[in-house]
Amino acid sequence: MNFDLFKEYEPLYIIGHKNPDVDSVVSTTILYNIFKSKGIECFPCFLESYEVDEYNLSMIGDCMTMNMKTITNDDNYHYVLVDHNDPTQSVGFGKKIVWGIDHHKSSNILSNVIIRPYCSCSLLIYDSFKKYYDFSNEEKFMIYMASLADSLFFKGSRFSEEDKNLIEELGYDMDSKTMFKKYFIPTDLNGGMEKVFSNVSKKYNYRGVKFDSLVIKTYNENEYLKQDFIVEVEKRDNFLGVWIDFDKEISYAYFNYRGEVKEFIYDFLASRAATVIPDVYRHIDISFEEQ
Repeated sequence: MNFDLFKEYEPLYIIGHKNPDVDSVVSTTILYNIFKSKGIECFPCFLESYEVDEYNLSMIGDCMTMNMKTITNDDNYHYVLVDHNDPTQSVGFGKKIVWGIDHHKSSNILSNVIIRPYCSCSLLIYDSFKKYYDFSNEEKFMIYMASLADSLFFKGSRFSEEDKNLIEELGYDMDSKTMFKKYFIPTDLNGGMEKVFSNVSKKYNYRGVKFDSLVIKTYNENEYLKQDFIVEVEKRDNFLGVWIDFDKEISYAYFNYRGEVKEFIYDFLASRAATVIPDVYRHIDISFEEQ
């Protein structure tokens, strides 16, 4: 990799997606460390409106210290996107995006981005840069934690044999039971579904179809709450709701598209990015074909 190509855009602002999770924060920090070691002037950053929830803060706090520069939507820097490849999930359109690296499905918006289906963006960064950078033990632990969180504790559909081999290369095993008990925090449903749905932040745009999405993670919740969840999805056109039951290891997705709700049921812990979104896109494709 020719790192000198990045120097003409200095300083670079490395940024993850809105409402950052463990993987987004770790990926931003790790890439910053790599670029800095190559003499590239850069900053890891958040948008000022970003918020990190309790679950992600817990895991982040146990593997690293966040030291991010805060920027605004009005700032006009040279950006590097991590853990997303759709500018609307962070800085928005019309900004100078130099490069990106992501493990999600391509939005087909950017051409200067590496996209590969690893269980976490952090693990993709590790595999992509290990020939050029000597990862410290602390950084390896950060990558392990990010991969653990983003793969539903190594039980999700996104987790592959290649991911497993890389985790072992980092020096960790697959026994995630202890980590699950320590870190798993189910979605707080005590305030009712309207409160839960007021925090929706994930947005998608496929073939001009824009839709919002929300994931609820539960453990031994009753059926009545899930029915309330479905009712709330039914109120919102162009909306994807995903309900993941970690106790029964089953997932449900409900996509309200043009006033009709399509249900997807998975007898495993389904990743929204790796499993549900491709099914939703196929559903949209079929609707276009039928027009």
